[in-house]
Amino acid sequence: MKTYQVVEITFSPTGGTKKVANQISHALGTVTDTVNLNCHDVNFSDVKIVTDSLVVIAAPVFEGVIPDTAIERIKQISGNSAKCVVVAVYGNRAYDDGLIQLKDTAQLCGFHVVASVAAVAEHSIMRQFGSGRPDEEDKEELQGFAEKILKKLSEETKQYSDYYVPGSHEYRRLGNFNLVPKANHTCTCCGKCADACPTGAIDRNDIQNTDSSRCISCMGCIAACPKGSRRLPATFLKIASMKMKKHLSGRKSNEIFL
Repeated sequence: MKTYQVVEITFSPTGGTKKVANQISHALGTVTDTVNLNCHDVNFSDVKIVTDSLVVIAAPVFEGVIPDTAIERIKQISGNSAKCVVVAVYGNRAYDDGLIQLKDTAQLCGFHVVASVAAVAEHSIMRQFGSGRPDEEDKEELQGFAEKILKKLSEETKQYSDYYVPGSHEYRRLGNFNLVPKANHTCTCCGKCADACPTGAIDRNDIQNTDSSRCISCMGCIAACPKGSRRLPATFLKIASMKMKKHLSGRKSNEIFL
């Protein structure tokens, strides 16, 4: 079965989405280029997509939809009629309208979206939910998804046919949380949080402060801090975990549509 030269495009502030994308991409072929949508100082319209490549676009679901920051950056990229797989990664609750939104966005950019995948990764805020995912069981399943995609691509008559993806084209946002992590006294002002912030909300010259109007609550700064100095309030996390336990517990499924 033919494998492809794969271009991987990811928005992954805490790394979970990138792990999922890697497992799918490497099972589809050889990854020849990667595009990191986390970077806030890049003009993504400069990204060149070759028509005969296979593109994997992966982004997380926040509050039922794909973050505006990720959508805006994907829209800068011209698909050039390349085949594409979109991957919406959710934190063990639900992917809501995120997957259909990502598929629609890629099609708007000129990609031929041949498959859509919803996959689970560790929750970015309450990391005890979906802990360790994607794990070995996920890896095996995602590799199986890649085989199904390659099989579809080998059947030319079905290659560009449309297919059902659950969700609403209204892209309903379920909330509008503004959770801004704070640096505590252990912060050494190393600047790694500022480097990781996808919106530039943390000034390298003033690490202790975060511009709340630019913060998208992605938790990238928490994931990047080597000292664990950036955190959300413990009381908030305890209350939120208790409130969401019913919705976030158990093992949620990966799904493919093609």
